[in-house]
Amino acid sequence: MKLKKVLSAIIVVIMLLTSSGCSLNFFSTETLLKPPALSGKSGEVQEAFNKLMSGKTFLLKTPTKGEYKSSFVLYNIDNDEDEEAIVFYTDSSTDTTVRVAILDCVNRAWVLVSDVKGSGSGVYDVAFPDLDGDKLPEIVISWSLFDTKLTKMLTVYKVTNSGNNAFRVEALANEYFNVKEFLDLNSNGVDDLILVYLDDAAEVQNSYFRAFSIENGGAVVKFSEVLLDSSITSVSSLVSDEIIVRNDSYTRVFVDCLKSDTSIFTEVVTWDMKTLKATREITEPAKNTLRNAKILSQDIDKDGKIEVPVNTKFFTGEKDAFVVLSGIVYNFTMVEWKNISGDKSSEQLKSVYNPLHSYLFLFPWENDVTINFDKIENQTNFCIWNTASKEVEDILFSIKFIENNDKLAKSEDEYEENILSETETGIFVYEITPYGENYGITDEFVKSSFIKV
Repeated sequence: MKLKKVLSAIIVVIMLLTSSGCSLNFFSTETLLKPPALSGKSGEVQEAFNKLMSGKTFLLKTPTKGEYKSSFVLYNIDNDEDEEAIVFYTDSSTDTTVRVAILDCVNRAWVLVSDVKGSGSGVYDVAFPDLDGDKLPEIVISWSLFDTKLTKMLTVYKVTNSGNNAFRVEALANEYFNVKEFLDLNSNGVDDLILVYLDDAAEVQNSYFRAFSIENGGAVVKFSEVLLDSSITSVSSLVSDEIIVRNDSYTRVFVDCLKSDTSIFTEVVTWDMKTLKATREITEPAKNTLRNAKILSQDIDKDGKIEVPVNTKFFTGEKDAFVVLSGIVYNFTMVEWKNISGDKSSEQLKSVYNPLHSYLFLFPWENDVTINFDKIENQTNFCIWNTASKEVEDILFSIKFIENNDKLAKSEDEYEENILSETETGIFVYEITPYGENYGITDEFVKSSFIKV
């Protein structure tokens, strides 16, 4: 038996040694002593990198956010037939700053073609936009900094294959930021680098919206800057859409900003085709779009245009019925969705927000329908409100959250036709009463009006 095991091991080793090429995966003794090796091309790169770093004490670094969450990122950065490999690591023999190694497959073997020092203690994310329109990607690496969690720095790298097994890596720019996005702000057909930066170096914070592009000479140029509201503490979301005005295409950018832990507002920035500058669309956004729930700007009516949520009047009904959770300020909120300049939609939609279960429900009624929360059943009831007697009458329909560990609940199969949404902790289901059916409430209406956030 022992002899058979030895012979089997020898056969495996011979097969590995006689195989070659960058499409195969090899594992050295050193790799096997480390955490489980990667497979495929990433495994090849891992072994090649281990050999290159032989005798050194290094630590691989993994991006914490974004699409690429691996220390070994494969991407075709020079538009040839093969992918290159980007490796993030630190070399403790020098310092703790992250380094970026680029490996290329040359003559069926992975070789080091570039190795540059980065600008942070960790890698936040990596992206490959084409910022100069040459059909070749730049490498944009966002760094986590040593002394702050909110502020980050990014580096825009231009990478060219200079031949002779070498790549030229040029850092075109380093910029501080809090949130970034790649979008065509000035509608010229090429993505721009959009940054929101909260500069708190001075006594009064300056909040900036900045747009960068790469000019023909290869320099990263800030072509527009807008001063935003100084009360921004952080940015929750950055989304954009396009509008057409007099046959011109405009890009609008919606920046959802936290003012405090319990309040949020929205800045809207639009590219002006006449002045060739970015401009703010809302005066005093921290006042005019302030809401006390973390509801983000979105295309609520599915017309391709983004709307901004703002607080509106409270519901008719009993105030105590709007308290979702006693002891904590957890009230239902009525939100109105505002059209911003360029959005010609005539309808201004309203929705109710349940802060305990984090969902929106479109609310087309005025004063004849109200809501209450049943704490025992863990459900929201939509009811007829008698404006004359100021009393709740019939329940039209209800939305209930059933937790996974609720032993008294029906099985999920029994709710199959009435499931609105499924989460890791439970399911949302609805039930329409006979009064609701007579009122005109339908399955389609309930399902299309429910929005999980």
